Amino acid sequence: MQSNGTRIAALLVTLAAVVVLFFVFKGGDDDNDSTSATTEATTTTTTQADQGGDEPKPKPEADEVAVIKVVDGQPDGGVADLEFSKGDEIRFDVESDTADEVHVHGYDIEEELPANGTAKFDFPADLEGVFEVELHSSETQIAELTVNP
Repeated sequence: MQSNGTRIAALLVTLAAVVVLFFVFKGGDDDNDSTSATTEATTTTTTQADQGGDEPKPKPEADEVAVIKVVDGQPDGGVADLEFSKGDEIRFDVESDTADEVHVHGYDIEEELPANGTAKFDFPADLEGVFEVELHSSETQIAELTVNP
C-alpha cells in the first residue's frame, strides 16, 4: 500500500505536468498578435514602396478629377485614357487654349469649351463600352472613355 506522502507527491508531479503542458500547448497569443501586426505593417510598407515610377498610376480617388489639356487643338500628352466602372460618376475637365465644343460619343453629351477656359463633365456611368471624346469642330479625339461592367 502507498503512503499518503507518496500519493501527494504523485499528485503534485501530475499537477505540475498538466500546468507545463497547458502553457506549452496554449502558445503565446501575445506573440502571435504582434507577429501579425508586424507582418501587416511590413506588407503595407512594401506595397507603398512598390508603387514607384515603374508601376501604373492608381485610379484617381472619387474626389479627384482627371484634367485633359488641349494645346493648339491637340491633347497635350496624347489621347487620354479615362476608365470607370458602371455605376461610377464620370468626372473630368477639359482645359484648352482655343475655343471648341467637347463631345462625348455614346452618351451624346456636349459642353462648350471657351478659349483659355474649362469644360467640366460630371455624369453617371450608365452605359458600358468604349467611347470617344472629341473636339467637335476639328473632330480631334482627346480621350477614350471606357466604362467597364
